[in-house]
Amino acid sequence: MLALLASAVLALVSHSTAAPARAANFPTKGVVVPGRTIGGIGLGMTESQVKGLWGSNYVPCVKCSPHQTVWLYEYRGAEPLGAAVKFDQNARVVAVFTLGSPVGWGVKGVMMGDPVSNVYNLFGNTGNANCIGYSALTVNIGGAVTSFYSASGVIYGYALTASNLSPCQ
Repeated sequence: MLALLASAVLALVSHSTAAPARAANFPTKGVVVPGRTIGGIGLGMTESQVKGLWGSNYVPCVKCSPHQTVWLYEYRGAEPLGAAVKFDQNARVVAVFTLGSPVGWGVKGVMMGDPVSNVYNLFGNTGNANCIGYSALTVNIGGAVTSFYSASGVIYGYALTASNLSPCQ
């Protein structure tokens, strides 16, 4: 009986250490609510609201424009995966978007890795922006633009941007 209990504890410990490390509250699976939020972050939120939801374990983007603040929330691993939040000069969110293709992120019916046809099935006609190396299928909802990033006919990312910004993040 003791050996069985020890095996179960060892299995749980090894399983929990195999899970990707993440920021304090940064979601392992970000839900996309078109026109509203990605991973709970919406346009117009303040820096303190973002910290309250995703925590303070972010890295400021040093390669981004010096006139914009961008926080990178990344899972630990070999490939940069996670999400980013872009703020305006008033420290309000103007964009939130995925980095890489974090598994489990998406909206019911259009998850990471799904064919782009799922976007058309869910939203009908979309806009299209040609970004460098990928396309953004765009849907305008409630004054915000939700983008479904695709390459080779497959969804690999999402963005929520203010309507005056490029969907290419």
